[in-house]
Amino acid sequence: MLPLWLGEKIGLLWHEGGRWREIAPSVARHERRGAFWAADAGGAEIEVELAWEKGDGEASIGRRAAAIQVTVLPPAGGDGTLKFSGAQVYLVNESSLECVWKPHLSPLEGMVVGDKAFRSPAIVFEDERIMAALVPDLASIEGGRDVPHVMDYTVQDRRLTYGLCEYEETGHVYHELKPREIERSEPLRFRFCLVEWEKTAGQRKRDLRAVERFLWQRFGCGNMPVSGNDELLRSLEPYADYAYGWALDRWRDVAWQQFRMPDGTEVGGVVFIVRARQKPGLGYEEEWREPKSLWNQAWFCSLRSAYGYALRGKEQGRADWMEKAELALNFALSAPQTDGLFPGYYQAGEDGRWETGRWYMSGPRRPAGHEEHAHLLDASWTCWWLLKWYRDIRADERILPFVIRYAERLLKLQRDDGGFPAWVRADGSGTSPFLTESPETSAHVMLLGLLNRLRPDKRYAASALRAAGFVAESIMPEGRWEDFETYWSCSKQWECKQFGEKDARSGLYNQCSFGIYWTAEAMKEAYTLSGDAEWLDLGEQALAEASLYQQIWQAPFFPVPTVGGFGVMTSDDEWNDARQSLFALTYLDYYRLTGNESYRARAEWALRASFYMMYCPENAGVKAIYERVHPHFDERDYGFHMENFNHHDGTPVDGLGEFTIFDWGCGAAAASLAEFKRG
Repeated sequence: MLPLWLGEKIGLLWHEGGRWREIAPSVARHERRGAFWAADAGGAEIEVELAWEKGDGEASIGRRAAAIQVTVLPPAGGDGTLKFSGAQVYLVNESSLECVWKPHLSPLEGMVVGDKAFRSPAIVFEDERIMAALVPDLASIEGGRDVPHVMDYTVQDRRLTYGLCEYEETGHVYHELKPREIERSEPLRFRFCLVEWEKTAGQRKRDLRAVERFLWQRFGCGNMPVSGNDELLRSLEPYADYAYGWALDRWRDVAWQQFRMPDGTEVGGVVFIVRARQKPGLGYEEEWREPKSLWNQAWFCSLRSAYGYALRGKEQGRADWMEKAELALNFALSAPQTDGLFPGYYQAGEDGRWETGRWYMSGPRRPAGHEEHAHLLDASWTCWWLLKWYRDIRADERILPFVIRYAERLLKLQRDDGGFPAWVRADGSGTSPFLTESPETSAHVMLLGLLNRLRPDKRYAASALRAAGFVAESIMPEGRWEDFETYWSCSKQWECKQFGEKDARSGLYNQCSFGIYWTAEAMKEAYTLSGDAEWLDLGEQALAEASLYQQIWQAPFFPVPTVGGFGVMTSDDEWNDARQSLFALTYLDYYRLTGNESYRARAEWALRASFYMMYCPENAGVKAIYERVHPHFDERDYGFHMENFNHHDGTPVDGLGEFTIFDWGCGAAAASLAEFKRG
């Protein structure tokens, strides 16, 4: 029998003649074959088998799991050829359980969660007593995927579906069913699990650790073994040298930018975005994809990258790299402060010269009309890296005064509930209505906690703990992981995706994984500040949700490595995104705090994945794709690094794009490698 929360209703949707139709069960076949549900459709025979799993020790305590296998058999008569274009089993949620997680949203009729969103896939439900999930069988997909897998849940009919059907990526980015007929003489099979857990007394809402553990034990741990820290670091060090050799040596005439500010301060940094066609010597060096600019922003942080090449330069005896890193520090500290607030985006002038350029308070990934609003997230992130520089590289006397001026203004901007706004006018004349309550607050916890360790002040500690409490109470229980990237990047707002509004067909907020990262870091910081284990427990809860964005298997539909990498959000479908180099460090810290070996493995593989998309001989398969897409590439281009795979911006060929961002690609990855090595 089905789990009680699903009642007794089960059905099959079969695609034939250009439409989906519901198939009634065949009682006779049910009796004859022993399947718990069976039917005839278009001459094919469909059997649905359910088998409850036995417990497997401590890992299964409080858990019940059933595997459902669906077999589509070719017709017994005629030539035995199966004509197939789509089949979906559906189940109906007849309980009080509400959907709290889907890996992708499907805001319009005909959209689904396609398997290109199956990183750590599950559709999760809960009420006060039970958590339950539908989990695809990744091993069966990896073993053979003749037709793409799809799943979904919609609140209007409370219908849960899983099946096989072709789909296409549409918009930026959703999955739309596009059935196409195939013929085959062999059976088609697909499998998924239905799992449920008894919740413990007082368990928080949306605590997804049980789901994360099930996925890890079933699929992740076998695909992500720990190799040992020394072996890992030795294997990855060549990638760091490719990264810095590309940006600071071989492509330096394009990538490295150095100039003087109006006050005479010499500054530098690796330019924001570089196209493959800008390879030095081809004559296209000044054909910029976006305005020529330098950033210190939550994604594209010049200072974070410089932290990496400062450390690598010291290791390798490259004084020139260390000098360039100091120029990047100068750039960060040259941002003019207005009562503590400062800009993080500098754009060259219309003539392409830096000397005619100007600062903007907020970078281009922002709501309209916010050019002169300071983005507090960007400012706190920059100051966090300034403090790490002060602690780990050199105690430059300019850093603490700069950061403290900002922190004093930040304290004044905190609300009574502990949260912070996202964008404010530096002169105090206005606060943006966007993201007034968001996980961007977590980044301020990170900054204030680190500042308190370097310059103890009970005000910083108290402010950080109030902010962490706000996120724990107002963001985590609703999964409201909305940040600037969710709506003001490449996956933009549209009629069915609006800031602050839940998706109508799922009842879930649009969400981005970046906010979960800041929150896992913030809860760890709150634990460090207070010693209260409740904060660490909250951090592990956030980290479990972040883990549902990690790729725990080798997806057969992509020609690049995928194990360990990360996705972005529930309305986009990139894999191997550059944020994985940040997650790697967070998992490593949680491993050190808890001894949980799965965190160590996740950290190691996230770091490996941070270099998957680099053009270099160590990545032979990826290198071959680069050379098909960019046939002018050769050894001088080793280190060129696309920020992710399967990015839908209109330029990719074979899933590979035409640009690189040093500060959100190889430079960012190499900086995390440097931190990994520091221990």
